[in-house]
Amino acid sequence: MSEERAMYRVNPARSMLAGEFEAVMQRLERGPAGESARVLASFASALLNSEAYNLEQIEALPDPGDRDLCLALFGYCMGSGLSEDERRDAAAAFVPFLELHAPGTRH
Repeated sequence: MSEERAMYRVNPARSMLAGEFEAVMQRLERGPAGESARVLASFASALLNSEAYNLEQIEALPDPGDRDLCLALFGYCMGSGLSEDERRDAAAAFVPFLELHAPGTRH
């Protein structure tokens, strides 16, 4: 994923997230429902919270763009990392998407 790509935020009141976390957030804001959104949100959250993650879920994503987004996110985390403030802000930003996909949630 290129850093030259334009960044447009759906919610202008929200702060920009660090690196590829912003690209994932924008993707979720465009389409928060569905299995792909659940995988993207849970993968981002797992990275932010140092949790184990089943990578088979990423391989099963039907959209190659979503798979590429996961790879870019992982690469960003391995290559750049986050400050504690960036990590905390990003983790908080993904909570509504995780709650949307929590078991028993209807939408």
